[in-house]
Amino acid sequence: MTLRRLPQALSLLLLTLLDTQPGSVHAAERDGIRDEIARQDLALIQDQLTQTQRIVDRLENRVGEFDPDTTRVFLDVPRLRRDIESVAEGIDEVLAPPRLPPRQPAPLAGDYLRELH
Repeated sequence: MTLRRLPQALSLLLLTLLDTQPGSVHAAERDGIRDEIARQDLALIQDQLTQTQRIVDRLENRVGEFDPDTTRVFLDVPRLRRDIESVAEGIDEVLAPPRLPPRQPAPLAGDYLRELH
C-alpha cells in the first residue's frame, strides 16, 4: 500500500465500521458471542492503529530529509494523525461507552401498617 492510499484505506475502514447494520434479532446468547467477537476485532484494530501511529512517527522524522526540488508529493502528517486519532476515539467510544448517570429511585412510603377500625 502506498502512502497516498493510506488515508483512503483509513477512511474506508472508518466507513465500514460506521456502516455495519444490525441484523434481525437473535437469541441473547448468540448476540453476546457476536458482541464479544466484535469487541475483539475492534481491540485488534486499536492495536493496529497504535502500530500505524509508530510508523507515522518514523515517517514524520524523515519528512525533513526530502529535497523539495526533487520531491513532488509530501505526506501530510498532521492530517493523517487527526484521521488516525478520530478512528481510535470512535473505537474507544464503542468499547467503553460513557455510562448513564444513576437513576434517582422514587421515594418509598415506608409505612406498611394499617389500623383496623
